[in-house]
Amino acid sequence: MSEEPAERARGYIASVAEAVQKIMPLKEDVKVKAANVERVSDTIHRYLQDARFYLESGKATTALASIAYAEGLLDALNFLELTKTRTTQ
Repeated sequence: MSEEPAERARGYIASVAEAVQKIMPLKEDVKVKAANVERVSDTIHRYLQDARFYLESGKATTALASIAYAEGLLDALNFLELTKTRTTQ
């Protein structure tokens, strides 16, 4: 995969635009399995690790893509109110 930012961005934009055309938001309330929330949480942690690795490896574009994925998933969990914040004491 290219490390050239503009090329990388064009690819991601095209991919996401295609995916957005295919989704149909649900109109009713649904239950979410805790195991699925945990799976997304685990994926966030993995993308975070990947971002650190790629940044250390000199692949800043890939690091940005990885951390952007992590942030998007984290936003989704928060928007859907599927997380709570730990309080520090």
